[in-house]
Amino acid sequence: MKRRIVTAAALAALMSASVFGTNALAATSNNSQTTTTQSSEQKSGCQEHGKKEKVAEPENAIGKDKAQAAALKDAGISESKAEKVHTFVIKLDDGTVVYRVSFKVGEKYHIYKINALTGKVADKRTETSEEHEANKKARGGHGRKEQVAEPENAIGKDKAKAAAIKDAGFSESKVDKAHTFVIKLGDGTVVYRVSLKVGDKYYIYKINALTGKVADKRTETAEEHEANKKAHGGKNKTAKTEKTTASKTS
Repeated sequence: MKRRIVTAAALAALMSASVFGTNALAATSNNSQTTTTQSSEQKSGCQEHGKKEKVAEPENAIGKDKAQAAALKDAGISESKAEKVHTFVIKLDDGTVVYRVSFKVGEKYHIYKINALTGKVADKRTETSEEHEANKKARGGHGRKEQVAEPENAIGKDKAKAAAIKDAGFSESKVDKAHTFVIKLGDGTVVYRVSLKVGDKYYIYKINALTGKVADKRTETAEEHEANKKAHGGKNKTAKTEKTTASKTS
């Protein structure tokens, strides 16, 4: 009789342990799944504002001018109304190569992704000035590009400066200040960064160091130039290097 009671008690304990183990395993599985989900969500959030990979233009791309025109047309804005126009080439997560075109109109920024081969709008959004500044900080702000030595077969700073002045449509005598130095872009392209002050405006150019072609350009008012300079860190060591280079090339 005692043996039967002991056996029944042992069987009950075994069943209880089995149920407890199953519940513990389920709880562990649920916790693991929850942790994985949270990790994925956090990773997605961190990557949301991450900069996309900059790449070279595909051989049969439409070109930056057409991409910019497509963005302005879609936004219903004339070129004369657009300020701070920036265009560069990036590769999206799915491998699609697009032009990222951004421009400011009034107090709003328009951000476009234009398919580099078809010219179609792949994505677009509008940001207020506050949202734009917040997103810019999330992407790392206005960090300066890496300064490098001139490539062996580069066109030279004088020719780069002349190319920028010619594209801007000014004679050299009209330029009040000119700064030129060499930088490497995110896609590895080496360019001359040429800034020209004419009257109350600054003309910022990136001239391909090997071909002499305009890689990028923008115009800033004196106020915008000062604000961007502060965003870059003010008159730091890099700015002094820029000024020294300018005195040699001017």
